[in-house]
Amino acid sequence: MGRQMFVAVAFFAMMGCSDNSADRDGDGQVSTQERNAEMASDAFIPMKAGRWETSFTFTDIDVPTLGAKQKQEIMAEMAKGASGASCLTPEQAKKPGADFFGGDGAKNCMYRTFDMSGQNARLGVTCTMGGMGGVDIDLTGAMDESKFDFDSNVGMRLPMIGQVKLKGKATGHFAGTCKGDE
Repeated sequence: MGRQMFVAVAFFAMMGCSDNSADRDGDGQVSTQERNAEMASDAFIPMKAGRWETSFTFTDIDVPTLGAKQKQEIMAEMAKGASGASCLTPEQAKKPGADFFGGDGAKNCMYRTFDMSGQNARLGVTCTMGGMGGVDIDLTGAMDESKFDFDSNVGMRLPMIGQVKLKGKATGHFAGTCKGDE
């Protein structure tokens, strides 16, 4: 039961949802205005509007109380739950929000870090889940208008479990026009 509860909470955390050149006022959050200024100053290449398919794979998990088999099961479930498809409108494609990189269905996400330099990106996203904890996602890699390939570090703060850390990859690609149900 405890392991199933952990997987469920971790799944919703991923879906939920330092040096920082875009954080001009130093408050630890990158506002819409600061993000827009960063995109303009670094010649951000807008993403294509339409259907995007994303995939997470995890290579390492740090939960000291679990055995190797349980860790493998959790990493597989997390990757399955965090991967999926979403639809970017033309406006969102020009300025993708934190919820796009935080996972489908993420509601309370904000950028902590937003550093774009041409095709190189360094993003830090924090999502809160009310009383269920929160998740910090750090992505570093390359992106262009039709794909992204990031190294990911995910830190989840979960009640009754504590800090859970995952390392892996986040990839995404443009997959065409959106379907009516997205």
